[in-house]
Amino acid sequence: MRSTKLMLLTLVFCLVLSGTAMAQTHITFWHAMSGELGNAIDHLTAEFNAQNPDIVVESIYQGRYGDLNTKLVASLSARTTPTIAQVYENWTDAFFRHGVIAPLSHYMDLSDEEFNNYIEVFRGMNTWDGELYTIPYNKSNWVLFYNADLIPNPPTTVEEFLQISKDITAQTNGATKGFGIRPTLELFHAFLYVNGGDFLDEDLGVTFNSAEGVEALELMIGMLDDGSALLIDGYENEAFGDNMIAMYIGSSAGMPHVENSVGDKFQFSTAPIPAGVRPGAPFMGTNIALFDSATEEEKAAAGKFVKFITNTDNTVYFAIKTGYLPVTYSGLNSPEYQQFLVDNPHKAAVANLDAFKYGYWQPTVAAWEEARSAIGQAVEKVFLGEPIDLVLDEAQMLVEEAIEDMLSQRY
Repeated sequence: MRSTKLMLLTLVFCLVLSGTAMAQTHITFWHAMSGELGNAIDHLTAEFNAQNPDIVVESIYQGRYGDLNTKLVASLSARTTPTIAQVYENWTDAFFRHGVIAPLSHYMDLSDEEFNNYIEVFRGMNTWDGELYTIPYNKSNWVLFYNADLIPNPPTTVEEFLQISKDITAQTNGATKGFGIRPTLELFHAFLYVNGGDFLDEDLGVTFNSAEGVEALELMIGMLDDGSALLIDGYENEAFGDNMIAMYIGSSAGMPHVENSVGDKFQFSTAPIPAGVRPGAPFMGTNIALFDSATEEEKAAAGKFVKFITNTDNTVYFAIKTGYLPVTYSGLNSPEYQQFLVDNPHKAAVANLDAFKYGYWQPTVAAWEEARSAIGQAVEKVFLGEPIDLVLDEAQMLVEEAIEDMLSQRY
């Protein structure tokens, strides 16, 4: 009798365990984070899974961002999309236009306080049709890296920046140029924006082919012509670490590379990009999108997971481990992150609170991949000696064609 009761109890217990396992909601998170970045997200994923036994999150590395995008597009055709994935804003725009993503914030049970805790500039980068569709995750900004041994007081204006570049070059007899220039779209955007310009207006009209755009390119070319800047072939941090240049503008996400290049050769620090007619702080990085093919249970689980990995403690953990920024005000202002900045003063400008007030970003439209390629090639052509006006005219035509093609598609 006892044996029969024991068998029955065991059977019931097994059924309960089986039911619990069957009740688990499984979601997938596709990302492009390897190395220390991948280790950080794997750690947070394991923490979430341990705290939420009814949910299993599988974080899956899909290669670099280009690989990730290719696989996401392929998954849409094959109807094998992940639950959530890292995305750039222009990817989001394409997915939004095709109606294949859902507004992630709707599944996160955010209070007004929690919603507004996401940094405003990041909310702007993630809003479509008035809704916070995607959630900011690994965000960086562009800052001025400078040799603090040669430049005790970094420039705050473009005029000061140009003068210091000339002074450093003269003081070192040209052994160290004041500034390092790599002809990229991002550097052009930095000078274009502080000069009062931008790539596109709110109606998707081309605005970089303007007096502001011409002046930005002339400034860059002019620094090479007067010898105060060095044309960089490769990454700027290497020339910076070798004392070939005293300043350059680059992504805060490159901080570990700068630290490795500089070592103990000299002291370096960071400062906001020098202001022109207006200040400017370009922000970049990816966000997390929720695909609409997920079930309601999977969407709710995804919302809970994303809320977890971007809460105050975890956005600070990720920022400290990876060099990216906390994505919330509470994270930026947390005692742990503020102490981290005190302990690493060369990183202070990366989290300059004033910069968040005048932050900007690249266009978020689906056509941006083609448009940025056209503008980037235009910048390179200028540095190869082609006339600025003709190059910008050609780039404008190509960008307008890309936007027109995007707008003419049926979604």
